[in-house]
Amino acid sequence: MPTPETLHYRTKDGAADYVFEFVTLPSGGERAYIVRQPPYRGRDEGAHPTHRLTDGGRKYICWDSAVRTRADMKNIASLWADKTQQYIKTGQAIGVN
Repeated sequence: MPTPETLHYRTKDGAADYVFEFVTLPSGGERAYIVRQPPYRGRDEGAHPTHRLTDGGRKYICWDSAVRTRADMKNIASLWADKTQQYIKTGQAIGVN
């Protein structure tokens, strides 16, 4: 099984930094745990509006289907971070998938 990997991502607008830890699940799928992100500044932080789920106290990106490759999960994490920044700034729903 591949080892966990950390990614530091700066949003396209240059306004924030996010840190993810990518892990391969026993099923073979990939998951992106959210290690660090900016605060939501009063926006709803629930699972549905933020597209985040919790596993053992750690938040991870919720995606509507299994992600099979680490490269795909990295792309999803980048998209999620950019959409999350937009949500923090404007309140516009994330709608990443």
